[in-house]
Amino acid sequence: MFADAGMTAVFAFFFGLFMVAAGIGLVLDPKLYDRFPEELRNSGLLGYIAAIVVFTIGAFTIALHNDWSSWLAVLVSLIGWAALIEGVLMLAVRRGFAAIIARINYTPLLLRSLGIFTVGLGILYLAGAYKA
Repeated sequence: MFADAGMTAVFAFFFGLFMVAAGIGLVLDPKLYDRFPEELRNSGLLGYIAAIVVFTIGAFTIALHNDWSSWLAVLVSLIGWAALIEGVLMLAVRRGFAAIIARINYTPLLLRSLGIFTVGLGILYLAGAYKA
């Protein structure tokens, strides 16, 4: 499937697939996600594991794909940099970072809206990967 695809298309495909799946989850079951920031703040282990995962995704994305040559490459690189920065913040100042995130009122409407936006963005990534 990816034998002839470039790095941008591969990253865009997997980021897009993730976004569509996560967005559908937010739309279908927003109550599952409304406590996540609080749980992240209250559980040292969960916060640490999440930080390592996010940092690793960002670091590998940037190490393998720091390309700014097309709109799709820019979107992929931005995801990598955002994940890397988020991972660093979660590792260095987790309580402060989690406290800022926890201040947001995660209503079902907000989470569903975020889910719809995420699905749309994921479709954009998938379409870009298909055309690349």
